[in-house]
Amino acid sequence: MSHETALPRPRLAQATLLLASMLTIMAGATIAPALPAIQREFATAPNAAVLVGLVLTTHGLFIAVGSPVIGALADRYGRRWLLLVSTVVYALAGGSGFVLDSLVAILAGRAVLGLAVAGVMVTVTALITDYYEENRRETVLGRQGAFMSFGGVVLLPLAGVLADIGWRVPFLVYTVALVLLPAMAFALPESDRQKSSEDRLTSVDDLRRTLAGFPLGTLALISALGLVSQIIFYMIPVQIPFYLETQTGASATLVGGVLAAATGTGGAVSLLYGRIRSSMSVIAIVALTFAFMSVGYVVIGVSGTFLGIVAGLAFVGAGIGLILPNLNTWITAVTPETVRGRALSGLTSALFLGQFLSPIVVRPVSEVVGLGATFLGVGVVLVVGAVAFALAAVYITPSTESEPEVEPKPADQPAR
Repeated sequence: MSHETALPRPRLAQATLLLASMLTIMAGATIAPALPAIQREFATAPNAAVLVGLVLTTHGLFIAVGSPVIGALADRYGRRWLLLVSTVVYALAGGSGFVLDSLVAILAGRAVLGLAVAGVMVTVTALITDYYEENRRETVLGRQGAFMSFGGVVLLPLAGVLADIGWRVPFLVYTVALVLLPAMAFALPESDRQKSSEDRLTSVDDLRRTLAGFPLGTLALISALGLVSQIIFYMIPVQIPFYLETQTGASATLVGGVLAAATGTGGAVSLLYGRIRSSMSVIAIVALTFAFMSVGYVVIGVSGTFLGIVAGLAFVGAGIGLILPNLNTWITAVTPETVRGRALSGLTSALFLGQFLSPIVVRPVSEVVGLGATFLGVGVVLVVGAVAFALAAVYITPSTESEPEVEPKPADQPAR
């Protein structure tokens, strides 16, 4: 029986989970158009250029650090309470930038925000995998990716308008998270699947037996893909505002609209993920993701014009719209339910560590060869990755995609 039917209010529950997923993209996208204004505000601060880039990505480091602990807590003590606490902290820490007066203080607020985002992202995705069976789950995970992208379509132009009013104003957007609290408390019960997992982990031997089947090699590959994809993708929100300003003189409002092109395309493609997955392996979808992104980065690097950049961003968005639901689906397919929170938290760590590392890795290169050449070079590297995974999809048996075997219950244990 589908776990969706076991929910007392299934439509409200799904809507709440999807809206909560938007909070994760808000973490960075909300202030991306304000970065040039923040850099001008703190131009005299030591290392201002690097620190302003970290304002957008510091939360990623703390998501990476905090996610494993949060995943373990979610597996052991439940998802629901952790989601509620994380949402409150998200609103307070995210909104703190509106009143803080130094880059260091703003970075501290972004660090706390990162821990809150980790709590939201891990628990929401774990609840989706708990509530829904395999076929329905892939559809909902695709919708999750779509909502995250469509959230960017709404938020990025709004953030651009707010940034033109004042660089502090976009920080207030984080406080809208509090609106979701009543629905979270009302419509999201702790899942039966997670409760039964808690009951099964009653001893160290039980936990050791579960971890013995943990597919570490596959999870390492998935996490590496998440890390690399975000280092590459986060060139868009971190570098494109400056690239557009220097190439076209675009305002913050226009930058927000341009960034929305990438996330809007990603949302549309995410909605198709369930259908794409029904006809392609997860490895083949990785190749497709890299192919879309490679076209986008090459177009951005070669064009240097406003329309060319917009067209390139649309291709990048198409690729990034597939990566998150695909990696989440892959993890869900190969991990036991009792440790799924830990597995998902590992991917979350990799994704946001990649976001944090992006300006650190990309800026030294772009300062030497220029942003245009950097985008072009990344596009060429992505072409190589697309070809490699396409060949792997053809010649490698996809044994890393099947559901993990469920250990039979002892004869003296009553069925649940």
